[in-house]
Amino acid sequence: MFVLRSVLVLALLPVVARAGIRGLHWSDVSITHADRTAPVVAITFDDGLNGPTTLAAAETLERYNAPGTFFVVARTITEQPDLAKRLRDHGHLLANHSYDHPRAKKTDLRYTQASRAQATFFAAYGECPTFFRPPWGVQTPWVNGAVKRDHMRTVLWDVEVADWDEKNPERLAANVLAKVRPGSIILLHDGEDGHIGANRSTTVAALPAILEGLKARGLTPVRLDTLLGMAGYQKDCG
Repeated sequence: MFVLRSVLVLALLPVVARAGIRGLHWSDVSITHADRTAPVVAITFDDGLNGPTTLAAAETLERYNAPGTFFVVARTITEQPDLAKRLRDHGHLLANHSYDHPRAKKTDLRYTQASRAQATFFAAYGECPTFFRPPWGVQTPWVNGAVKRDHMRTVLWDVEVADWDEKNPERLAANVLAKVRPGSIILLHDGEDGHIGANRSTTVAALPAILEGLKARGLTPVRLDTLLGMAGYQKDCG
């Protein structure tokens, strides 16, 4: 057993050296919210694209003049190119939610999901996202190192209400509004792991009440890049 462990450590040394030991951190300086004094929030969606469900969410936002941010499983860009283009054309922001949504493992030293997704975005649009959200919010030193190499920022959230598990749109909306504050980043889901056909009808049905509730509280939904005062896309895509 000692010999096996020694061989494993020796095998990993080149990988660790390239990553830089001092640069390995289990949690990165992730963004969870913006300035608490500005009356703006960002509504973000994970796990799409998801065909008609993503489209319905976008159309609802548009009726309220509320641009959204969609953390996209990049594989779906090639599967649903017209939908991805429509989101961009209508002013929504696309962000990186990995290539095909695996849960990162602490033993996955060569984490390629972020860069593979960036390459997919670049091939489609000649630019790639600035913002990355790891599936399930799972961070490891290898995930964080990959994000840094691709010149991205990890963005998590401060409002999460398990919308994937909720069956009542009114309760879902009330739960969001009970937690939201100026500068909040709201996490919702328009898909599930990038698989088309996932039922997110409750989330879509809750959007009007969420948007009207935000307005009543004097909070304006904006894109994530507007909320954070950072460019949403970059040309340096690795």
